[in-house]
Amino acid sequence: MQEVFKFGGASVKDVASIKNVGDIVRDYFDKNSQGNLVLIVSAMGKVTNQLEGIYHAYTQQENLVDLWNAFKTDHYEVVSELCKETGPVIKALNEHFAKVEKVFSLKPVRNEAFLYDQIVSIGEVLSTTLVSAYLNEVGLENKWVDVKNCVKTDNRYREANVNWPLTEKAIRKVFSQIEEPIKVTQGFLGATPENFTTTLGREGSDYSAAIFSFCLNAKKMTVWKDVPGMLRGDP
Repeated sequence: MQEVFKFGGASVKDVASIKNVGDIVRDYFDKNSQGNLVLIVSAMGKVTNQLEGIYHAYTQQENLVDLWNAFKTDHYEVVSELCKETGPVIKALNEHFAKVEKVFSLKPVRNEAFLYDQIVSIGEVLSTTLVSAYLNEVGLENKWVDVKNCVKTDNRYREANVNWPLTEKAIRKVFSQIEEPIKVTQGFLGATPENFTTTLGREGSDYSAAIFSFCLNAKKMTVWKDVPGMLRGDP
């Protein structure tokens, strides 16, 4: 039976944090040799804010190149510190970058919410690519899963509504075909019937974890928080 772990932006904010995710996953499998984990991962801390700045630069056609190049450089630096075999990871990141750059090559359209989702959504795609690559490198076999093949929504960009029957069917189909004991996918995101990316609203990754937990009839859902010690109240 599946268990779902959700890691927010603060839990994957830098190289040390991603390595800590690896430690948490390894500890789980040390205690559950036949375990099955689904990791729902947010964008790295502050990345969504960065991408919102890039989105505004694009719509206003100002300072986009500098902001985008700095954003890419930040992720390349994480790769260089996180992974020994950097080539395949950088190739994967570049493929993701290229999809957003294709949006940049077009003139901004009136549907700003649509544009927002196509640009800002790359944060989770990049973070899960990094987490998946690191886990594989340290011997924690996993499969990177495109959440767009799983969470099906309407066309209400930035605040998409989940189509539950389609989502439940899609998640069960996708996961039934994966043999790896760890699946890594994105929080916060879904896809329209036309396969355009949608977002579920800010802080939507917790919701994503609940969606997967329900559809997979998960044994347990754990939301990991980056806080100093044990707290009795909401941090």
